[in-house]
Amino acid sequence: MSRRIYSRKLSIIRSPLLVLLAAALVVSTSPAQDNQHGRKSAEDPARVTGDLREETPSDFLRVTFVSAGLSVTTLARPGALRAFATATAFYLPPLPLKEFPLYSGLVNDDSKTLVALRCRPPHAETVDAVLATWPNLFHAIERDVHHDGTECATVSTASDPELQAFCFAHAYSNPAGSTVPKTLAATFDYAAQAFDAQHSELATWLRSQYGVFPAFSGLGFSVKDSYYLDTQPMDAAQLLVKSISPEYVLKNVSLKEAGCSCISVAPYPGRADDRLDPKFISKAGGDGACKAVKSLTHAH
Repeated sequence: MSRRIYSRKLSIIRSPLLVLLAAALVVSTSPAQDNQHGRKSAEDPARVTGDLREETPSDFLRVTFVSAGLSVTTLARPGALRAFATATAFYLPPLPLKEFPLYSGLVNDDSKTLVALRCRPPHAETVDAVLATWPNLFHAIERDVHHDGTECATVSTASDPELQAFCFAHAYSNPAGSTVPKTLAATFDYAAQAFDAQHSELATWLRSQYGVFPAFSGLGFSVKDSYYLDTQPMDAAQLLVKSISPEYVLKNVSLKEAGCSCISVAPYPGRADDRLDPKFISKAGGDGACKAVKSLTHAH
């Protein structure tokens, strides 16, 4: 007999300490831009972080490492619905390449071709970018996957994974509350069901269509160094400390539609130590297409 899988009633709090500390993330700061050494002065870190979370930015960065010769024409792999990206403003001044991916839960791969995107969508509605929180993700799934809510009356773990995902998102409830840990715990406990043993097909769908893995926090921050969580698990204190970089989910549209400049950089000695400069990506990259460059400092 198939098992009914979703309920509007959310589960009890399992980790009040985690969600209490998660609430404190609103005071996280970004790397400051200073006016020393000729750098352009900028707003203070608190305002930068606040703006990036309260208002969706219009300037994004995304990196990936691909096999030599692979053509990248969309934000994520063809067929996926969404792609993750971070905010350009958070990475000025630029970091060395070997450090940049760590903040997004990735790792540098010296053996593969780097593809770096700086995207400034000309039409915000085309990419439908949202801060990568669980509530925003659930709403995005409802917009991206077109089903009728009445179909959820009979959904089960035997149903089509896309319908499971829609109904899981549709059943999510987000009541207001005056106690931060309780309010957050309801959402985290509900979302965690997507990764339990009974919902393996749903978890697979989230990975393939949205790039959502168990390392996804749903706080709007990516967890630094989370690439190896399956072999190097972290406790709540570590996860919260490493929730640093803002992350967003965008529709998986073409690079042209997303207003992307793109560079592809084959491996070379010292690549990991060179800085990933958004300005260089804009200047040297192709307009809506990836352009091969010699290095992260020289286009030719």
